Amino acid sequence: MKYCSDCGARLSYRIPKNDDSPRFICDRCGVIHYKNPNMVVGSIPIWQEDILLCRRAIEPRYGKWTLPAGFLENG
Repeated sequence: MKYCSDCGARLSYRIPKNDDSPRFICDRCGVIHYKNPNMVVGSIPIWQEDILLCRRAIEPRYGKWTLPAGFLENG
């Protein structure tokens, strides 16, 4: 991947802020281009009679409550 599919600018391969893996990042518009399959997983964890939730630690919707979920990573 060499160019941004949003604006056409050149991409850099580096670790974004608050991440742990290198990604393709647009040098002009800042869009992060992930190389992931189109699969998202989620769960509804139950403990005793309660549903457990997570508070988001990243954008979008930082600080909001959600079910545990996320994208599947290659490798």
